[in-house]
Amino acid sequence: MSVGKKLNLDYARRGEGYYYGDGAALIAEWVALAASKRTSCKGQAEAAYKAMCKFAKAIGCNPDKECFIRQEDGHWRISFEAGPYEWAIVASEALGQVGIFAEPHYSFDLCFYPE
Repeated sequence: MSVGKKLNLDYARRGEGYYYGDGAALIAEWVALAASKRTSCKGQAEAAYKAMCKFAKAIGCNPDKECFIRQEDGHWRISFEAGPYEWAIVASEALGQVGIFAEPHYSFDLCFYPE
C-alpha cells in the first residue's frame, strides 16, 4: 500500500464516543501509516511506537510515563494504556489494511510478530 492512500477508518470515526474512545481512529491511522514504511517486525513496532508517542504528546499525555515498547517471547509489544478506549482494536484493523499483522493483547496494546 502506498503511504498516500487513505485508510478506511470511517466505521471507527462514526463509533467514537460510543464503541471507541475519541481519537481512536486518528491514532490507528498514525500507527498504521508509520509502520507501513518499515519491513521488519522490530522496525514496524518501533515506527508504531514513535507514532503512538507523538499522539500521546498531542493529547497532553507524557509518553515517557504512559507508553512503552518491549520485546517479549519473540514478539514486540507497544502499549498506551491511557490512550483512547479500544484504540488498539482499531489500530490492528488499520495495520491489516497495510498488510501488517499485529494483534491487541488488551485493547490498549499491540503485539507485532515476525513472519
